[in-house]
Amino acid sequence: METLLSIIVGLATLKFSFKIFFNDFDDFMACVKFWFTPDIVSVFRGEFEHDWWGELKLFVWLAFGVLVGYAAHQFLIPS
Repeated sequence: METLLSIIVGLATLKFSFKIFFNDFDDFMACVKFWFTPDIVSVFRGEFEHDWWGELKLFVWLAFGVLVGYAAHQFLIPS
């Protein structure tokens, strides 16, 4: 039960922090595109700064949700 609640808390955190990290869904999809595009391709396209920033935003957003879910799990497990 604690695991399910932790997952729900993590997903809720991701949902409510979405607007803090991304302007809209298109911005999110651009970050996902940069995540899967090799950096060398972005360098040759002249998009390295946008690639770096998009990957950083996506990583921090995901790490924030996972860490909050993990903290909730640690708080909920019986000692």
